[in-house]
Amino acid sequence: MISRIVVLARNARDFEAWCHGSGLSPHDPEVVYVSRWDKLRGLADVKVIRCPFWDQHPDAGRIDELARMLEQRRTS
Repeated sequence: MISRIVVLARNARDFEAWCHGSGLSPHDPEVVYVSRWDKLRGLADVKVIRCPFWDQHPDAGRIDELARMLEQRRTS
């Protein structure tokens, strides 16, 4: 069971646009914008969404590394 949706986006504006386009609220506690890599700490059973241009986020490398670890745990 997925407990949260974590959204990798270039910035908060892109995150909010993704939420509105998906019919979700950016204020929903189950939808998390990963603005910093440490926001991924302690999460489990998540679905990772990668918005267009998310890799332009200043900390994209570290965020991607941790997000991939979370995705691998989910499929193991």
